[in-house]
Amino acid sequence: MNDKLLEVKEVYKTFDGVVHALKCVSIEACENEIVGVVGENGAGKSTLMKILVGVYSPDKGEMYHKGKMIPFPRTPKEAAKRGISIVYQENGVIPWLKVYQFLFLGHEDKYIKYMKLQTVRMKEKACEILEELHVACEVEAFMHELPLSTQKMVEIARAILGVRLESEDGDTTPIIILDEPTAPLTDDECKELFRDLLKMKKNASFIFISHIIPEVMEFTDRVHVLRDGNLVAKYDFSKEKMTEEDLFRAIVGRKSSEYISRSEDRGAADEEVVLAAKNLTKSGHFYDVSFDLHKGTCIGFFGPTGSGKSKIIRTIAGLMNYDEGELKARDQELKGDELPHVRLTRGIGYFSGETGKELFLNWSIAKNISIINMEKILGKLIPVIHFNAERKMAENIVQKLEIKAPSVGTDCYSLSGGNKQKVSVGKWLERNPDILLLDDPTIGIDVGAREDIYEVLLEMKKKGISMILVSDEPKEYSILCDKIMFVMDGRIQKVLGPEEFRKVMST
Repeated sequence: MNDKLLEVKEVYKTFDGVVHALKCVSIEACENEIVGVVGENGAGKSTLMKILVGVYSPDKGEMYHKGKMIPFPRTPKEAAKRGISIVYQENGVIPWLKVYQFLFLGHEDKYIKYMKLQTVRMKEKACEILEELHVACEVEAFMHELPLSTQKMVEIARAILGVRLESEDGDTTPIIILDEPTAPLTDDECKELFRDLLKMKKNASFIFISHIIPEVMEFTDRVHVLRDGNLVAKYDFSKEKMTEEDLFRAIVGRKSSEYISRSEDRGAADEEVVLAAKNLTKSGHFYDVSFDLHKGTCIGFFGPTGSGKSKIIRTIAGLMNYDEGELKARDQELKGDELPHVRLTRGIGYFSGETGKELFLNWSIAKNISIINMEKILGKLIPVIHFNAERKMAENIVQKLEIKAPSVGTDCYSLSGGNKQKVSVGKWLERNPDILLLDDPTIGIDVGAREDIYEVLLEMKKKGISMILVSDEPKEYSILCDKIMFVMDGRIQKVLGPEEFRKVMST
């Protein structure tokens, strides 16, 4: 662990002579370790990684491999020759390739003899690398047939294999950059991925990029913290005792919402019931679900993947129908076959953390905010859009949520994940529905943007907006909810307050 495999010193990178993406950043990766690089969106993580794999060239800096100074790579292939490769966050597999074909994609020339591809030899080598790296799958299986966690492991195996095939030094330890590898995975798939990664440390070193503080704390050996293009801290977990709150403060520079008392925000429950369910049932998914949602409060449905919690919130949103029971909004019956746009007219909004479904990514920020707020920008006498009113409405949301974008005319596809999420929640802040359904509202975004969204949602609660939360992040329940219902096998098992819930989750 003391042998530095890769080291970069005092790296600077500026774009267009104005944007200082990196300012004197230095990091190192040692033999057979997982080193974390963390920070908010825009901190410089991606820029630094792209420099390491030859996508960008730095303005200034030095690079060392096993203590020897080397030039920065100019292409990803050149980086691979030096032992460095990257596995990006997005699923990079080709579904209809077989495992062995995907492993050797781009390196087929190494297995051509007498003008013929040596598929038998490729399959044998594929079996060897998968066994060595503890990846459990058949080389003849199609990639789309594998679980997502296994697909990710095959991607990592391909990166290691690519380094070995291209490397000038056949004995070099591969350095694999993992860019938020757990983002598309469930909790169980994440655990499986990390179990396999820990085994892989015998064969490779990893630079691990993540927004999820608990997994950084649990699975990395050391961590570098970037903020606004600067290296602000680095920690060795084998030598220093740290809490998740300590690392959060280093990343964001302020205290986490999790550790701020919310008793003053919750106050006494309002007597008005805005949504009521009685024995709500969808056969095969959930059964006899009953609750009363009071004005200005938040109910959470918590449980493992497949418990039925997501089906409950999708049914309330109108994305699924129900078979039996009653669902009422202020004593008005919500029929099972009502579509989401009908539920919206009844004051029920649905906010998912999947921005690809929430936003029209090729539309501007302004258009995405106005799409569910058209009545606020249409003329009263002649129903035409007042574009000046649309712009001002969007500018108010951008300022309030501190969305980082050149203008409200910026297309959403060019925004960071956290800023896309802020646009999504911003349109609902402007809409001001009676009830807002939150389906994994902060999935895949950095800790700073997550805190900003929590603050906005808590402010909406204060204004009297009621909420229902479903999430895979337990901390969100203790921050946002007044009541948490445990769901297992489609049935509510017990109901806890936020403090009880916190105690249960900590044991």
